[in-house]
Amino acid sequence: MLRNDVESADIPVIFLTGRDDAESVKSVLALKPAGYILKSLPKEKIVGEVDAFFARKKANTD
Repeated sequence: MLRNDVESADIPVIFLTGRDDAESVKSVLALKPAGYILKSLPKEKIVGEVDAFFARKKANTD
């Protein structure tokens, strides 16, 4: 729905999910998210992934 609305089409989306089966991953990756993070990862890894995303965004705007 976000991608279909002109005002929100460019908003990056990171999925935080507990689903890691191949079918779920494949269907989500087809949506071209900015990230796909599993809830089962350690807290530090999740925070690190989100921090890395924002660092890349900042680097691309500088």
